[in-house]
Amino acid sequence: MRLVKFRGLDKKSFNLYLKECEFRFNHIGEDLYKILLKNFRDEPLF
Repeated sequence: MRLVKFRGLDKKSFNLYLKECEFRFNHIGEDLYKILLKNFRDEPLF
């Protein structure tokens, strides 16, 4: 489990951490780099 690696999380970033874990769980066995690259190309940050 990913939480074991950390000695604690900041309250501000806990929700983002959970979303990252959810994303990784939903894409087990897939190339995360390709998925993120496609997402950033389709919806740029600015």
